[in-house]
Amino acid sequence: MEPMARRPALLTADEYKKLPEDLRAELIDGVLVMNPSPDPSHQRIVRRLASALERHLGASADDRLLFAPCDVFIDKHNVLQPDVLVLPEGTRPTPRPWKIPVPVFVIEVVSPSTATRDRGVKVERYRDSGVREAWIVDPDGETIEILDLTAGTSVARRVGDTARSAALPGFSLNVTRLFEI
Repeated sequence: MEPMARRPALLTADEYKKLPEDLRAELIDGVLVMNPSPDPSHQRIVRRLASALERHLGASADDRLLFAPCDVFIDKHNVLQPDVLVLPEGTRPTPRPWKIPVPVFVIEVVSPSTATRDRGVKVERYRDSGVREAWIVDPDGETIEILDLTAGTSVARRVGDTARSAALPGFSLNVTRLFEI
């Protein structure tokens, strides 16, 4: 009789909460995924996106606009950290211990090491949790893929185009300016 192969134990969100706060990691399908610090171009793009969203949201940005590292508890085995997120209008994070409501809008700025995960399993988990829209920003391709997670549609915007959000009415972004050096 051959011994049964043992499956690795899946980590839960409750166990994830007990990890050190300075650990840059996400919990994806029960597996702890370590993330290196982003490079300066990634940070510049995140800052530009957050600034544009702050201008658009006005006074409500203080309660609704957050950026990584910020844990979004999706379910028992998924805790994600989008680069930028916007909470639904009229909501805000709860007092300590923090509990972030499901965002209405998320942005992932991809890198070669995260692109497959950002475009794949993370988008699936966002959709399953009720996030309405995700933007996948690709600095190398200088594109923004706008995913309407409710309708199941996507459109790519390139340099020379304007990216527009359906989840945040009136929010638009000049793609050329986002990627200017």
